[in-house]
Order: sequence, then C-alpha cells, then structure tokens
Amino acid sequence: MRWLFILLISVLAAADILGNDMSLGPGLSPKNAVLYVIALAMFFRLALSGNQSRPRLPMLQAAFAVWLGYATLSYATCCFIVHWTAYDVKESGMLLKSQLYDMALFCFTIFYAVRNEADFKLLLKTLVSAIGLSSILTLTDVIGLTHFGVRVGQEGAEADRVFGMFGHANETGALLVGLLPAMVAVATASRGPARLWWYAGVLSTLAVLVLTVSRGSYVAVVLGYGAAAFVCRRFLPLSRVASWLVTGLIGALVVSILVTLIVPNVGDVIGDRLLGASTSIDMSEVSSGRTSVWTNTLQHMIDTPVSFLSGFGWNVYETRFVYATHNYYLDLWFDLGVVGVVAFITILYQSVTTASRAALLASAEMRPFMIAVVFGVLGVAVNILFTNLSKPWPYIWMYIGMSLSVAAKIIAEKATQRAAEPTLVTASPGLPRGREPAHLPSAHGAR
Repeated sequence: MRWLFILLISVLAAADILGNDMSLGPGLSPKNAVLYVIALAMFFRLALSGNQSRPRLPMLQAAFAVWLGYATLSYATCCFIVHWTAYDVKESGMLLKSQLYDMALFCFTIFYAVRNEADFKLLLKTLVSAIGLSSILTLTDVIGLTHFGVRVGQEGAEADRVFGMFGHANETGALLVGLLPAMVAVATASRGPARLWWYAGVLSTLAVLVLTVSRGSYVAVVLGYGAAAFVCRRFLPLSRVASWLVTGLIGALVVSILVTLIVPNVGDVIGDRLLGASTSIDMSEVSSGRTSVWTNTLQHMIDTPVSFLSGFGWNVYETRFVYATHNYYLDLWFDLGVVGVVAFITILYQSVTTASRAALLASAEMRPFMIAVVFGVLGVAVNILFTNLSKPWPYIWMYIGMSLSVAAKIIAEKATQRAAEPTLVTASPGLPRGREPAHLPSAHGAR
C-alpha cells in the first residue's frame, strides 16, 4: 500500500510542477484516479479483515463527518429549495467533491494505511522530497536554468513576487509554512550524504518562502511558530531555542544572499509590502484590500442574521462577490455557518493536541516529527486567516493524516504498556505481614 501512496504523491507533485492537471474528464485526473484506487483497496481490505476495533481519534473523524454532511445538506438545499440566483449547480457539486470529499480521502486513506513508524517515515520523506524538489526547480526556473512556467508577478501588488508551483504566491507560502518544520525534522534526523539533499531542500524552501513575499506567511512564521513553541515548551529548553534562533539567523542570512542573487530587487518589494504598508493609515491599503472584503462579507451576513448560524449554503459566496474572502475561516462561516467553522477548528485542535500528546510519549527519535506537526498545523492555522487555499490542501491533509496515524499509535501503545504493568501493593510500615489495613487485600488473600 505504501507504494501506491508514493505513486500518488509523485503524480500530485508532477502535475503541480509541470503545471498540468492532465485531466481525464470532468472531476477526474491521474491523481484522482490513483486516489480512488487506493480508497477502494482500503475499503476492501477493511471489509475483508472484519476489524471491528474502536476507531482511532473518533473526534477527528466525527468532525470530518459533520463537516462533509452539513456541506452536502446545504448544497442539496441550494439545489432543490433555495435556488440562489446565478448558483451553478454542476460547478458547485464538482467543488464539493474536489474540495471536501477528495480531501477527506487524502487524509483518511493515508491515516489507515500507515501501520508503523517505518511507513510514516518513508511517506513523509516522499512528501517533503516533493516539496523540496519543487522549491529547487522554482529557483532554477526564476534564474532561467529551467522552464516550468513558474509565474512571477508583473504589476501592482504582485510585482516581482514569485508564485511558486502551488497556485498563488500566498498559497505556495502557506504550504511551505506548513511543511517546512517537517522538512527540518527529516533533515536533522538524516545521516550521511543524504543530509546534504535535505538541507538543500530546506534552504531552497526558505528562499521560495521569502520570494513569495506573502505577508500572511511571514505572520504565520512569527505567530504560528511562536504559539507552537509555547505549546511544546516542555520539549524545548531555552538552550535549544537559543541554538535554533542562531541557526535560523544564519540560515536567514544565507537565504537572503541567495534570494538577492536570484531576484536583485526583492528587497525593495519586501520593504514596500512590509514597511510601506506599516506607515499607511488606511487599513484597507495595509491589508491589500482585505478589510474591505471582510467588511462587505460581514455586512452581507448582518443583513441576513440567520446566516451567522446556518450560512448561506455551499459555494454561495462565489455567486455574490467578485473577490475571494482572503480568510478561509470567513469563507467557511459565510457558506456553512457555525457548523462548518466549528468542525474545521475541531480538526485543527485535535491535530495539535494529539501531536503534542504523542510528543510527550514518543521516543527521542520520533519526538521531533511530532513537534513538527504542531508547528506546521499552527502555522497553517494562522496563515489561512489571510488567504484561501486550493492546491496546497492535498499535501496538507496527507501530512496531517499520516502524522496523526502514527501519533495515535504512539499514544495507544503507551496506554497498553501502562495497562500491562503489574500493580504492586506494599504493606504499611510498622505492621507485621498478614496484618495490613482492611482497605488493602492481604498478601495471603491475594494468593
């Protein structure tokens, strides 16, 4: 089964690197075909095994079920009851399949396929290799050594921003923020010549992250990673944090030199977007128009107060506004109401708490990988306050699925070990053998 997932990651990455989804028909592409084959194989394996054990992480699965179920119900309501003006039933149905049902398959097929730590490490290395390779090829494309069609902004707010291979520059930045900690964990755990490859991927990924000039990603690094450091403070002594900061500063210096050689005026772009915006008194200008979009969206909901609870229905936002929300939570809230937002936040919360708990119980070898999950998920959670994602989700959900699978196994194995430990009863000092207090079983009675 692991080889099918390696094929899936390879096909997914190849499609994004080449900029061609290689569509086989409406809603079907090679990556979808591989995904559905894996899903069928998993279904038959579970059916034939007759495994009736309690599902792992039931709260995670329940949150996904509520999210999918309510989205499907709201879509059906829009199709057969409400009939919103300009609502495209076919397009919305395809988006429901690709943006929710397929994402659930990406997450849970790999969640149930990972059987041990070896599976997890192999698939994680495959995933971060794909991201590292895409970052290296992005840089070679910008330099002019390759020609994969990496887009560089030409005018306005997008001028000289490198978009990368995963959609808009903000999307690429969000994906790199989510998987960069995992890449670092793999690099530090590697040995021999392979370590050069992993660190080349880390440095290239940092360079592309800088070149996206995504302020949301920069904020996610500061706030998301900062929150993760607080959550994992018991595993990160001050000496280690200090060494990481020094290493990070050295890496930032190397990356800055590399980035300046690749795009000489990138410093001016970053300065304009960060320092120039910070001196503006117009919040709309500071946020690149986001606050205006958020205000209009919320005003639309205020005009229909019940929408705060129920939402307007799956994909209705696209029929009402020209500009994206630039806030994934607001997008969910507008379409699916409180139910959609709470379900999604529950998934993020379950991911962070499960990974942090597993880090406490894991071996020294596995602990960095669990800590990386906390950093990655919280980084993405902050990042999507300022952007919407599309292309990055398959990578993110696969990463969450494989990581939570091994985290759940670590927690379950530790619980089993504790249950198997014998309970020793010691007689109270000063009492002769056979004269223990009444509330304790006597040594003779225990026999």
